[in-house]
Amino acid sequence: MNLKNSLKSSLFTLVLLVVVTSCNDEAKVSADSFTVNGTIKGLDTEYMSRSIRDSSGKRYSDTIFVENGKFSYTAKIDKATHIVFWPNVERTIKRTERGYYPAKSSQFAFIAKPGDNIVFNGEVTDFIDAYPTGTKANDDLAKINSKIFPLMNASVNYLLVQNKLKKEDIRFKTVSDSISQLDQEVIQLKKEFVLNNSTSEAAVWYLSDMMIRKHISNEEAIKAFNAFDKKLKNYTYYQEVASRVKGIEATLIGKTAPDFTTNKTVNGKEFTFSSLRGKYVLIDFWGVWCGPCVEEMPTVKEYSKKYADKLTVLGINSGDTKEKMVAFLKKNDYNWQQVISGNDTDNLVLKFNVAGFPTKFIIDPNGKIIDRYLGSGEKAFLKLDELLK
Repeated sequence: MNLKNSLKSSLFTLVLLVVVTSCNDEAKVSADSFTVNGTIKGLDTEYMSRSIRDSSGKRYSDTIFVENGKFSYTAKIDKATHIVFWPNVERTIKRTERGYYPAKSSQFAFIAKPGDNIVFNGEVTDFIDAYPTGTKANDDLAKINSKIFPLMNASVNYLLVQNKLKKEDIRFKTVSDSISQLDQEVIQLKKEFVLNNSTSEAAVWYLSDMMIRKHISNEEAIKAFNAFDKKLKNYTYYQEVASRVKGIEATLIGKTAPDFTTNKTVNGKEFTFSSLRGKYVLIDFWGVWCGPCVEEMPTVKEYSKKYADKLTVLGINSGDTKEKMVAFLKKNDYNWQQVISGNDTDNLVLKFNVAGFPTKFIIDPNGKIIDRYLGSGEKAFLKLDELLK
């Protein structure tokens, strides 16, 4: 073999070796797992944390170890999931005298699917200026997050300043205006991203998140959803948005409330919502974890007794294990009908398009929706007095 052919052969072998090595590296991620890694400037922590909820609703933490700013983490996964790591870097924690603001700009955020190999690039300053790559979904997520994370960080930093001011301080309104302007800019950027990326899995996730946070009107959400490529129909978050859109249409004032049957009850016995027809119904979406929900439950109890002959109360719990819910109910002698919002067809939060807690519905004896109330239930209780006195 002459020198020229020898060099060609060596070059071919080298290229083949690189290709094989690359393929083998990607193959290391098994089909039921994902891997995420990165070397991040300023990630001066020993570990990061991830919060996980199991199939029973129980929440626990997993640890991602860090050495010299470098981390690698592999975990099982069975569907597309938006995941965040808390870095435990003190300067990213937005502390106040009474706690801290759980800022999204202080998280490593990414979307993982089975088989994904995700890489983070960037740095940690007073927020996580680092973004994921390696898959189309994460490339898209990085595009929007790299725009909004600096703005979100600026907003929460203003909150820290505002937290130290008295309302009568002339600077209080100026800071409030700055916060509002930044928050609106973030929401507008997210809307543009959702509307202009109809084939993007990241855009579908953002629409789902914005609907939960009431950062987009029902009309805008339906328009964005209808524009999404139907090739996304099997994607986890597409299905969630589809359920919410269906929930919007099904829970309009005057509509018959969605019927459902579930055995996710305190005693495990099957319950059908339409069995409550004949009385007014107060539906209360709540959780033990939700302070305002818990504060209002004595009033819910009061009204369940006050109008016992005309009113039935239905509690729908979300976010707690059955054990935690039952212990709370028993301790406080809250004995009206309770069901637990679950997954898939049992996801009553999606079925009723609930975007915050507490949320209450008043249903008439024929099953029609009279009104819905997000947040404080004061108006709901006044409406019950108006209807039932």
